Amino acid sequence: MPANVYTTTQAVGNREDLIDKVFRTSPTDTPLVSRIARVDADAVFHEWQTDKLRAPNPNNAAPEGADASFAVQAPTVRIGNRCQIFTDTFSISGTQNAVRHAGGPETSRLKAKKAVEIKKDIEAACIANAQTQAEDATHNRKLRGLNGWIATNNNMGAGGTAPDPKNNVAPGPGTKRDFTEDTLKDAILKAYTEGGDVRFAIMAPYLKQVASGFDGNVVREQEVGGERKPTLQTAYTFYGSDFGVIEMVPDRCMAGGIDNNVYGIDPDYWAVATLRGFETEQLAKTGDNVSYQMVTELTLEARNEASSFAIRDLNATAP
Repeated sequence: MPANVYTTTQAVGNREDLIDKVFRTSPTDTPLVSRIARVDADAVFHEWQTDKLRAPNPNNAAPEGADASFAVQAPTVRIGNRCQIFTDTFSISGTQNAVRHAGGPETSRLKAKKAVEIKKDIEAACIANAQTQAEDATHNRKLRGLNGWIATNNNMGAGGTAPDPKNNVAPGPGTKRDFTEDTLKDAILKAYTEGGDVRFAIMAPYLKQVASGFDGNVVREQEVGGERKPTLQTAYTFYGSDFGVIEMVPDRCMAGGIDNNVYGIDPDYWAVATLRGFETEQLAKTGDNVSYQMVTELTLEARNEASSFAIRDLNATAP
């Protein structure tokens, strides 16, 4: 370079090159709550009733002309779940609101961000919470998630115990083992026998990779796409069982040890019951700032847990 060339390292008036966007890589998907029904709740303890058919009787044969006799009838079972309050806050200084900056208004950005974060909290709670909690002097209300609801159809490690939602008892841990196709087939059979129609299964991302290694009756082949590009098929989305096709769904809200189980869901028997929808309120001013609180209150409605299954006590990290 010739001497005395004036360069950007010397200049002090060059404008910054900061584009007017903010990029976020954090995932926003919530596979469970996005796939089940939405209903209203009218109290902090949301209740419903369940019932079941008696077992088939191949000897149901009455004599000709017989008088009617009346069988004992079991009443319905009344159960419920508590609404959990999900909340987050943010506060912006008056100065930050006044300065010119890239990325659009901070208030709009933070409102959108907090809504997604709470939505993921809801997903995690509706899956992983093992017990419901009443509110008292030392505890906040908590809903019971899949982990504590699915009591009938379980495939567990040695020594593991199923939850008892009627008595609010969490599942007991069993010996850790690998997720195998045999455990999946066993759980699907149990749910089908109880009357369920499992249509999707959610699991931590690593367990989805394990599931993609199941052989079934399929021969894996290298396929050539429309542009003649070879593609090695190493994964699948739908598992065709003897009792229906099940979508295998990785759930990033279960990653990091939040929940290491696999849950097979019949979506007709689960719902999110909302007492208060998302509300964002500007709080009272306490200084040179603007503060907001975002709140929603809801619970998981387990219309009949016997429709679904849980595969528990799984190794959730790569060997």
